[in-house]
Amino acid sequence: MGNDHNGEKLSQREMVRAHAYPVLAALSTISLIVIAALQIPSAIRNSRYNACVDEQINLRKTPNLKTQEAPGKLIYLMAVGHCNGK
Repeated sequence: MGNDHNGEKLSQREMVRAHAYPVLAALSTISLIVIAALQIPSAIRNSRYNACVDEQINLRKTPNLKTQEAPGKLIYLMAVGHCNGK
């Protein structure tokens, strides 16, 4: 057991109280770092998907479909279908 500042031995309950906060703070910090690291592949995939949709919209633009560029319209739906592998 550890020693108190007064040279007295700490009881088990006092040891837990003294070390609970630093242990829990370290555990929560590690958890946040792991959660953030696990989000990286999803962020990369979503970024690539958005780039694919944008590129497909640019490739499919034609003068006679100018009114079909908004989300839910023909060019957008074709681009999403292409990037989804359909």
